Amino acid sequence: MQGIWETIRSTLGDDTLGHPLFFITAVMATVVTAGLAFSIADVALGRMTFTSAAKYLAITLPGYLAVFALIRWVPIGSGEVPERAPSVTTFLLGLAGCLVAGDFLSYWWHRLEHGSAAVFRNVHYVHHSVESPLTVWSGFFVHPIESGVVFSMFYVVPFVLDVHPMIFATYAAINTFVTMVTHCGYKLWGYPTWLFADTARHEPHHEMKNPPNFCVLLTLSDRLFGTYLPADAATSSSSNLATTS
Repeated sequence: MQGIWETIRSTLGDDTLGHPLFFITAVMATVVTAGLAFSIADVALGRMTFTSAAKYLAITLPGYLAVFALIRWVPIGSGEVPERAPSVTTFLLGLAGCLVAGDFLSYWWHRLEHGSAAVFRNVHYVHHSVESPLTVWSGFFVHPIESGVVFSMFYVVPFVLDVHPMIFATYAAINTFVTMVTHCGYKLWGYPTWLFADTARHEPHHEMKNPPNFCVLLTLSDRLFGTYLPADAATSSSSNLATTS
């Protein structure tokens, strides 16, 4: 992996890689790429009008571009950039650790949002006001408090542990893509639904008063804490419960 790391360093530069918020560039790149791809599919298949897709892109993308500019040209608190790439084993273990930590923390925040009437009424209601069918942009429709807390839940562990930038950026890209897939409205060929959250389980979650499937990253915490429901069962159950909007 050393060759890959040296290419990344020569392309992006140590000022960018050493920035404490460097991982947001991976988030931004994923949002732009996946957002465009899913929006094109939505317009082509008639799930969304061109005007609506353009509106979501116009609202979302400038903010991410502004963050990228901040990171690129205002290198506040840049740290030391590792000379060596992680070994394959270290990379995979570090990535797995980030995924498990992000899944666990975001899961329990999501449980709190539904378990506390005050938190749901004042914060999480915004996200559940989105009507089905969901699109890739539905996941961005959240209260500012929820946006900040969820972002922290996903990234506090790798940030505090100062994981290698290669691991952090890869985790950020995967995490962002999966959370977008949970709202995209498509069943993706080859997508490992046994491991990652997906739209078939998450869309019924939006339609239920007392929903299962709180995970938006892995399926691990739902399985561990008894809130996992297969997609077919979740869809069937949703028809018997009131909506939460």
